[in-house]
Amino acid sequence: MTLADSVWLATALLHRENSKALDFSGHEIIEKATGEKLVKGFRPGLQVFISKHCVANKSPNPLRHRILLETTRGRRRLFKRGDPFHPDREGGKIRPDRSELPAEYQPLVDWYDEIYSKGSPHLAPAPQPDGMDALPQLPQNPTAAFSGFDEMRSATAFVGPGGTVVLPDWLQQEMGLKEGSCLSVFRDKERVALLPITDDLIRKLRGSLKGNYSLLEDREREHRIEKLR
Repeated sequence: MTLADSVWLATALLHRENSKALDFSGHEIIEKATGEKLVKGFRPGLQVFISKHCVANKSPNPLRHRILLETTRGRRRLFKRGDPFHPDREGGKIRPDRSELPAEYQPLVDWYDEIYSKGSPHLAPAPQPDGMDALPQLPQNPTAAFSGFDEMRSATAFVGPGGTVVLPDWLQQEMGLKEGSCLSVFRDKERVALLPITDDLIRKLRGSLKGNYSLLEDREREHRIEKLR
């Protein structure tokens, strides 16, 4: 069994045995892999696979596996289809084939495909320090009419090389985003907000913004700058 398959299998077993746990430490995954004898003896490379090689939202080096997702520093969960990942890991291995696993572990592949991977792809929220309010959640109805900046919500994204941000497929589909879509990026206290700039949004925002700032004028100014380049 390869180290990548051992990492997937150990993490899958942890998820099955701890259904309420959102993620696990690298140490827990190593202990599970060695306890189940998924690796033979001491394998120093196992830590590297857990910390780098198998992590979907890290740059490949050079392996492109998308087996784990880093939810917060030092913690991992199994990757789900629809999770964000580094663009250079496109097409990377997500799970082992049934034939690559011992017979007693093969049902885990069915559990992953039919149950786990079909769950919500939302990332587990990072723990908040004592006294800090949790980030507001996304609205239950994402298609509800937008009535002003007070209804905006924050979401976590991962920053890659060159400042690239990869959004989950499900979010791109719900928001109607595609390559080349225009996003307004602004700071809201200690948060960075992304707001899709569409003609429909501009119409809905007319009259809801006070002061001299005009989102429509700002967008038109950006278009003029682009034409001059």
